[in-house]
Amino acid sequence: MQQIVWTFLLFWSILLTTRAGVTCVWSSGCVLPCSSQYHEIIHWYKDGKKNSVHTFYDKADHLDYQDADYKGRTSLFQDQVPQGNASLLLSSIRTTDEGRYKCYTATSSDNREQFIQLSVRAPVKNVDLKLKSGEISCSVEGVYPEPKISWSEDGSPVENFSKEPLRDKDGLFSVSSVFTQSVKENTTYTCSISLVDESQKYTTSLRPENVAISSGQDATIHCPASQENSGDSTITLTFGDSSTILNISQISQLPKDIEWKGEKIQLTPDGTVTIYNLENQEHTGTYRCVRASARSRQEVLTQVQIKSDHTKTGVVVGVVVTVFIVVVICIIVVICWVKKGTKHRKNQTDSSGNNTNSSNGNPNEQEQDIMLSTTDRSSP
Repeated sequence: MQQIVWTFLLFWSILLTTRAGVTCVWSSGCVLPCSSQYHEIIHWYKDGKKNSVHTFYDKADHLDYQDADYKGRTSLFQDQVPQGNASLLLSSIRTTDEGRYKCYTATSSDNREQFIQLSVRAPVKNVDLKLKSGEISCSVEGVYPEPKISWSEDGSPVENFSKEPLRDKDGLFSVSSVFTQSVKENTTYTCSISLVDESQKYTTSLRPENVAISSGQDATIHCPASQENSGDSTITLTFGDSSTILNISQISQLPKDIEWKGEKIQLTPDGTVTIYNLENQEHTGTYRCVRASARSRQEVLTQVQIKSDHTKTGVVVGVVVTVFIVVVICIIVVICWVKKGTKHRKNQTDSSGNNTNSSNGNPNEQEQDIMLSTTDRSSP
C-alpha cells in the first residue's frame, strides 16, 4: 500500500513538473523527480543550505550531516534506485521548502547534476463572505503565496475595498477585505481570491434580498443559479444560525416532498424555493441559501418579514381614527364658517337701519322745527 502511495505522488509530481519545476502542496508529501544511470552515490542539495538535504551511498542513507530543517522528512525509493530512480520524497511540505534543489548522482567514474525548482502552494479551500451591520467582508485563511483579491458589483469591477494581509508562524497568509461602498438590496457582490500566479481562483458572491408577506402567504426565496457546467454543486438552505431546511447535491434529483417545522417546501430546478403558508412569527428572519462547489460559493441572504393579523388590525384602526379626526375637523370648520357668515349678515342689517334713521330724522323733531321756524317769522 505504501508503495502505491509513493508511486501516486511520483506520478503527480511528474505531471506538475515543467521545465525542471515542481509544485508541492503545503503540509503534504511531494516528490522531486530525478533519474540517472549513475546511482551509486546520490546527494540532494538546496540553494542556500550548507549541509545536504539527503545523502545516499553504499546502498544506504547517511544523514549524520543532514540539514536540520529536513530531519525526518526525506527518503528515497531505495528499491527503485538500481533502476535509476533517484527521486526525493519530501514529506510535510513547508513554505520554507521553496527554492532550487540539485540532484547529484555519481559513480566512481562519472557524475550528473540536475536542478529542480520547487514551489509551494497552500490552496484556497474556503472564502468567508459576511454581511454585518450593512458591511460586507471577505476573508480567507491559510493560503500561500499571498493571494490577490478583487471585488465586483453586479459583474462590474470595483476598486473601493480595503485589504489587510497577515502571515502566521508557518508562513501562511490570512487576508481580510472589506467592501467600503454602501450595500444595496437585490445586488450581487462578488469577492474573488486567486494566487499570484493565477494557478487557482476561488469566487464567492452574496446577494441580500428582502421579502415581506402577510401571515398565511407563501414566501419565495431565490437560491443562486449555477455558474458552472460540471453540475457538482450542492445547495444548502438554512434559517437563522443553525436550522438546516434542506441540503441536496443533485438538483436533478429533487425530493418530491420537503417539510420543515411542519411547513411544505418546494424547490424548482432553477433554484427557486417556495415555503408555503407561513403564519408564525418564528418564521421571520434570515434565510441563507448557498450553492457551493470546489471552486466557488454563491450565497443569497433573504430577510423574510411576516405581517401578523395584529399588525393588520392596528393599521385598520389607525386609518379609522385618522378618518374620524379629519371628519370632526371638517365639521368644526363648517360650523365656524356658518356662524361667522350669520354674524356678518346681522351686522350688515344693523348698519343699514342706522343709516336710514340718520337721513330721515324723528318726525316729532321735524314738526317742532317747523313750528319754531313759523314763530320766528311772526315776531315783530
